Amino acid sequence: MLNKDALEDLLRAFHADREQASHHYQALRERLIRFFQWNRTEMPEELADEVLDRLARRLNLSSEQIQDPVRYAVGIARLLLQEQRRKNLRREKALAELQQSSLDADRREQERILQQERAELLQQCLQSLPEQSRELIFRYYDVDEAADYRQHMARAYGISINALRNRALRIRMDLERQLARRLQKIDPPTR
Repeated sequence: MLNKDALEDLLRAFHADREQASHHYQALRERLIRFFQWNRTEMPEELADEVLDRLARRLNLSSEQIQDPVRYAVGIARLLLQEQRRKNLRREKALAELQQSSLDADRREQERILQQERAELLQQCLQSLPEQSRELIFRYYDVDEAADYRQHMARAYGISINALRNRALRIRMDLERQLARRLQKIDPPTR
């Protein structure tokens, strides 16, 4: 906001006659408002006032004479427009990051809930298996691809390794079908 001395210096820079100076001031202010409107800024009147405030401060602080205050003001307006655009870009970027962060958090929470529901449904499916099938599938997948372990397991059941693989596969397929049915009940496919 301009103080009285700064306003007087600004008016004198436009014209020696106070009435003429006030007309120049008002014409420049309107020109600045149109400039900011054309450039689609928020609050063009406030930005025009900011340009005039900066011009007045420059006149008040500077020991050198500004020959053309109107051109100088237009230069200030262009710089202020760039400042506003950078500020808007930073704000838009911050908002986008906030929204993305919120979406990511929501998505992670939904995935966590879905995984928890699937784990509970899988437990229910496992409990519905006969005891022997449940024991076989637990033992079969207890060790990752341990051929010796599975060979020993097949001998313990009195069957070949291929028969053991087939049994484990049938039990796993049965579990997958049961799980798919149960998942469909809680989250039917949308079409």
